[in-house]
Amino acid sequence: MRKFKRFPLRRLRFRSLLVLTGALILVGALAPTANADLIAYFNFEDSFNGGPPDFTSDVVGAPDFNPGGGVVLTTITTDYTSGEALANHPGTSLNRSAGDIDVPPLTPGLDVELTNVANNNNRHFDFNVFSSGGFYQDMTLSFAVKTRTGGFTDVTVQFSINGGGTWTTFGTAALVVNVPSVKSFGVPAAANNAPNLAFRFFFTGGTGTRDFRYTQFDNLQLTGTIVPEPATVAAGLLGVLGLCWHQRRRLIRSVRFRRT
Repeated sequence: MRKFKRFPLRRLRFRSLLVLTGALILVGALAPTANADLIAYFNFEDSFNGGPPDFTSDVVGAPDFNPGGGVVLTTITTDYTSGEALANHPGTSLNRSAGDIDVPPLTPGLDVELTNVANNNNRHFDFNVFSSGGFYQDMTLSFAVKTRTGGFTDVTVQFSINGGGTWTTFGTAALVVNVPSVKSFGVPAAANNAPNLAFRFFFTGGTGTRDFRYTQFDNLQLTGTIVPEPATVAAGLLGVLGLCWHQRRRLIRSVRFRRT
């Protein structure tokens, strides 16, 4: 007859709790969060008044540390007439991200000013958020904007799931003269999980022809849920299973058998 000496129950429970805790941590790390993540963020600060706009996105940790940045390093491209889209001071604090530190003390920094708007209707501003390491869902595109008499009167936003080959309009908004505001557009589900995702916005209705800041925009945000790609999820689940199997073997070895 075999008898066995059981490992103390309290220690077994403690080990089991460790296994469960480790598994929950790994699964939790892979699960999408309920709060919106900041995917891409442009605050246009890294330039100088009257210079070319800073069209590179701010990213947490790179290229310069900004805790208010996004996770995607990308660049806005435009066909707006060269020298007629400029960095302008002051910008606005509207739609700034939480934790954004790229603003001079006590004053808003820079925005993008658009001049000679009559000759630049329908000129577009594009950026991509290609996602080789993850996918994006439930997105919102927003930015602050101000227009003056003679400036643009409307803005249109579009997305592309083939890197800019074709575009789909998903929102338009009227701009009210001399009233700074935030324009926010929910991105359709058709853009979810697209690895070659890109966005475009353009302004229309401009009549002014002078070298004057008719329309300004600032603090562009793309928010949404960042979901790990299938390969990442599979690797994580395998890690959870491996942890559980390893701990199971350790628990079995901890039970010592002896004959009577």
